[in-house]
Amino acid sequence: MNVDQPLPAEHAAVLIVGGSIVGISAALFLAAHGITPILVEKHPAVSTRLRAKLFYPRTMEAYRCVGADQDVYAVQRSLPPADHAAVVTSLTGPELRRWRLPAAEDFSDVSPSPSAFVKQSDLEEVVRAHARAAGADLRFGHRFLHLRQHDDHVAARVLGADGRAYTVEADYLLAADGNGSVIRQALGIGRSGGEAVSHVMEIGFTADLRRALDGRRLALAWTDLPERAFISWNTAHDRGTVSVTYDPASPERATVFDAERCHDIVSRALGLPTSSFTISGARPWHMGAWVADSYRAGRVFLLGDAAHVTPPAGGFGANAGIQDAWNLTTKLVSVLRGDAGPRLLDDYDPERRPVGALTVEQALLRVRDRVAASAESRPLLSEAAVAIGYRYRMPGDDRDPGLPEAGEPGRWRGEPGTRLPHVPLTGRDGGLSTLDLVRDGRHLLLAGAEGHSWARAARELDPSGAFLEVALLPREAGSGPARPAETCGIGDHGAQLVRPDHVVAWRVGHAAADPTAALAEATRRALRLPRVPA
Repeated sequence: MNVDQPLPAEHAAVLIVGGSIVGISAALFLAAHGITPILVEKHPAVSTRLRAKLFYPRTMEAYRCVGADQDVYAVQRSLPPADHAAVVTSLTGPELRRWRLPAAEDFSDVSPSPSAFVKQSDLEEVVRAHARAAGADLRFGHRFLHLRQHDDHVAARVLGADGRAYTVEADYLLAADGNGSVIRQALGIGRSGGEAVSHVMEIGFTADLRRALDGRRLALAWTDLPERAFISWNTAHDRGTVSVTYDPASPERATVFDAERCHDIVSRALGLPTSSFTISGARPWHMGAWVADSYRAGRVFLLGDAAHVTPPAGGFGANAGIQDAWNLTTKLVSVLRGDAGPRLLDDYDPERRPVGALTVEQALLRVRDRVAASAESRPLLSEAAVAIGYRYRMPGDDRDPGLPEAGEPGRWRGEPGTRLPHVPLTGRDGGLSTLDLVRDGRHLLLAGAEGHSWARAARELDPSGAFLEVALLPREAGSGPARPAETCGIGDHGAQLVRPDHVVAWRVGHAAADPTAALAEATRRALRLPRVPA
């Protein structure tokens, strides 16, 4: 056999390019529901850089759906508590102001899943293990080279870890290849927003911070130095970064980050002598704020930083990317199983791109001075509203197609486009939630206590339960004062259709003369199936 002979193309339903937290989450979400993706990532191992370290309840709800959440919480329980931030004279000096991170607030009234405070590399290790156990084909050290789109598939050329190139043909390709996405650029998709909100120099150091932190529950800190340095550190308290902004066009020494200046900045930020730490490097980066002009081109979809870049304020970026993955993969599962029509994938861009724009906008408001931010046309929303309380614009919706409506999560009562309200069904802490009734990538017909006609209609439409789960809400449940059906906005005789990503697709607050016909039409619309000629 000629070793130079091209190998035959491999085939996969979905090819994922990029194996950081967004790409690996997409792989898990697909594999957990029976779709085996191939994932290629140019780096051979999880990055040890300090990145995201807080993950909101809606993100943890996605991991709860695929059984990964408890391993994430186990990592958190093994670490010292770190759920506060502070402004300090230096890390070893007095605190000028301290506050609890909004993600650490008690969300138990609106979610069964608390926020998780773990560093991104630890989360990636957990998600990677679950994805591999679920059957995902993970190929680290494999570099994407280029792609060609065809009417019925995408062909991607990949350079393997052994230096040999091969081809993967896939029904769909998910581009999770970061803010410099070569796939987005190859597709010619533009970006809207600021190229660089600010220029930042990230100075890495190694030091024993245990005495400096002195048992404080700090996750991060800012100094009141002229540089307004931002200090972050790992969970082992032996390595961190000090980040300062600078103007690259300035002729002053403030743009020069030689060894002497890096040592001086870190020493003043930590309040430690230079002999007590080692500089591990300095890396410039641009704090960007933009959204791709489209999240889709044919059979290729952008997600995570390939689709939107969010300033770090608020900790929204990784969470938004994971939600991109959850939204898109639930649609792909329905399409690839044959439950939904391919037009269902058309909904990904109009649902997630406005949320991306909202997320970028809200992070920018947190970066800017609050006085200037108050003059913005949009108000500063709470972290809960941004991360949990947004509402998708649904087909046939006459609301403004711009930025999505968003509000406190407890405001919503099962309106189409919102996340199904959390109602504890078997105990408040760790028990069954209404969100747990959505299972195995199927839609859920959720009816009130007297909604038996809706349940019968669902079984007429899907006798085997292949794509439609059915559940009746109890009259009373949990410890809350509201009845479950009232919280979900349907009443005892109503019903709602809930998507696999927990989003309400349709609801009705009363019984129907012909529930089978009504549910059939709602299901057809939700799954983007063609109308059957009469």
